[in-house]
Amino acid sequence: VYYNSLLVLLFPCCHSHLHYKLFCCLIYAESKVAFSVGLTDAGTIGPFNTEITLKFSKVFTNFGQAYNTHAGVFTAPLRGVYYFRFTGFSVKTNHWFGVILYHNNKRVSWNTDYNDDVFYASISNGLPLELEKGDVVYLVLPSNHVKYDDSFNRTVFSGFLIFPL
Repeated sequence: VYYNSLLVLLFPCCHSHLHYKLFCCLIYAESKVAFSVGLTDAGTIGPFNTEITLKFSKVFTNFGQAYNTHAGVFTAPLRGVYYFRFTGFSVKTNHWFGVILYHNNKRVSWNTDYNDDVFYASISNGLPLELEKGDVVYLVLPSNHVKYDDSFNRTVFSGFLIFPL
């Protein structure tokens, strides 16, 4: 009796155990959001005269289909806290290399370094973000910067839902 009363208090629309199970299944299925993508096998990208959105074409994982390889954008399928992580790599180039992480056209993180043609260089970062349903997150190559990737997947972008809100 207590169990059913608690269900009615917490979920007024769920007057039976079956409704509660269906509700939980919907929440569980909707909250399966995770992606991990590699940039390219083409080698060096850039430099360009303007910022460009990086379109990661190698899909390792895309649960929930929230990362769009054609646009290079992750779109939050539900409100929640998400964790994003990226790595970047540069070969001997005598150029600046790096990425900018954007959330809805707002710069959140700028990660850059100068590769002085002596050896390889890499950058990485990760952070949680609170997103509303429909918010977008993407990585941008800054103007006059380069990025490198190959079959060893040295430049990777990943994210997943920590918990829904």
